[in-house]
Amino acid sequence: MNGVMETSASKRLLPLGILLLSLGIGGGLRFSGLGTRSISHPEIYVPGIHLPRGLSEPSERDTIFKVLTGTFSSDTHPPGYYLAMFPWTRITGASLAAIRLPSAILGFACIPLLYILGAITGKPLSGSLAALLLAASGYHVFWSQVARMFAQACFLGLAGTVLLLWIVGGARHRTALEACYVALLLAGVATHVFFWTLFATHILWAFFRAWGEDSLPDICRAQLLALILGSPFIAFLAYQSGNTVAELSGNGMQFLAAYLPFAFLLPTTDSGFFASAVPLTENAAGWGLRTALLLAGAFLLAAGWRETLRGEGAGAGDKLPAGAGGRWRLGWILAGAGSTGAILGFLYMTRYVDPGQLRETIQATRILTILPAILTLAAMAADSFWGRLPAAGTWLRRLGRPAALPALLAVLPFALLAAASRVRPLLNQRGLLFTAPYMLLLLSIGLLSLRGRIWRVGLGMLAGIGCAASVLSYSRMNVGPVDYGRLAAAISPEIQSRDLIFIRKAWYATPLFYYFTPERYHLGGPNFGQAVLEHPDSRVWVVLINGDRATGEMEAALSGYRLARTIRAADGQALLYERGKP
Repeated sequence: MNGVMETSASKRLLPLGILLLSLGIGGGLRFSGLGTRSISHPEIYVPGIHLPRGLSEPSERDTIFKVLTGTFSSDTHPPGYYLAMFPWTRITGASLAAIRLPSAILGFACIPLLYILGAITGKPLSGSLAALLLAASGYHVFWSQVARMFAQACFLGLAGTVLLLWIVGGARHRTALEACYVALLLAGVATHVFFWTLFATHILWAFFRAWGEDSLPDICRAQLLALILGSPFIAFLAYQSGNTVAELSGNGMQFLAAYLPFAFLLPTTDSGFFASAVPLTENAAGWGLRTALLLAGAFLLAAGWRETLRGEGAGAGDKLPAGAGGRWRLGWILAGAGSTGAILGFLYMTRYVDPGQLRETIQATRILTILPAILTLAAMAADSFWGRLPAAGTWLRRLGRPAALPALLAVLPFALLAAASRVRPLLNQRGLLFTAPYMLLLLSIGLLSLRGRIWRVGLGMLAGIGCAASVLSYSRMNVGPVDYGRLAAAISPEIQSRDLIFIRKAWYATPLFYYFTPERYHLGGPNFGQAVLEHPDSRVWVVLINGDRATGEMEAALSGYRLARTIRAADGQALLYERGKP
């Protein structure tokens, strides 16, 4: 037998030993230093952060209503992550460590889930090796320490995948597990828009596996129920598609070249960071490591797919259970009615929006009111005609194996997003975090399937070097354009209790309000002229970043002031103005 015997290794302590090592490394990297890196603009969207009214972009989100309206009006993500963070910050507060801790917990939980996924598919040693690679991936560590939805989407995807395989493997309490599975899928599509590609892959795999059976299995029916219940998020997305967002990438091949080397193991210029230089791009050694990881990733991907399609897989011939179809049809009808009501409720809320602020894409949302009904009818049709399908071919049977699901998840979501990006550039590395565990598992399967020991050892050592370089490289990166914390620390000791602070209203300047809070400082604006009239004896600080200049309103308000001092730090500066002639 070629490669490493997974079946015998699964009965020994080696996979568990590697898993324990993974948990130690993964926990140490994710839970240490949560509060050290400066806050970034994307993290300002977390509910519970106090922001001055009329000066911040986005505005403060201190109620559920503001969370929902703010998300739909100025964001491209669903509101699920923000709704989950709303009670969290009410309990823990909004310190940097507090708002980042949920991401760290969920990112850490992905490590044992990845091992379980490998074990369920009959590859426990590959699962433990993949868990170790995920634990030491600087890419996964970094985004597990940012207060955003990416680690949550990764966790929900892994949990849903494990649960799906448990269900088709004949687990007990199937009805309760199917309900949990539907809840995980709905939570996923409510967390990140890219999660729909994982959902689609789940559906394709389950339908491939069920092809040729006499009736549609219950797990496929549960997926159709989740699709109907989740359809309002498609209608909401149609409206959000008109929001102004940063231009992302449509270059699928360029992203593939970064994805193949162990799932974005090293940062690139497309990593979504504001860095003057990307590590390991300044010399030949760095480019040599990147090239070696790319070649190794492509080679192991092919080996992993070969092993996946060649092996029989656990439970390859099991028949999926199917209950009475009547209760499912009733459930689809009720889900369709409820989902239609949700879309109509959203449309009703938009009646209270200023017509000048309502985007034209609301027309698409109105059209999609019929989407739940269409999906309900499609589910009924599939349930009625499923038994008339011809027998499954060899490829369908192979793609329906349990081991094929993580292999499909490693490539199909990326391919779908790359295809969609040709129409609208949307590729970004942080959004693809949920695909990383499956790619690492597939590469681990490929590594352990290699015939020669020297190949396994050599490529394993290369992956280890890559992980070390990954952790060091990502530790130098930052999501924001400047280090807001360091800039604020340089200025704060110089500010007197009666001083005014002017900060321009812009997305890239808003993180400064996390440090210059309205509770502790006198913030001028949005009417800067009125502010100096109300505080005629106060000095004025104008805080600018990235070479910005004071706005025209600021300059007009400071016409009777002279520049007394300039403090520069962290790609920003603070200009102190005092009364008197220049």
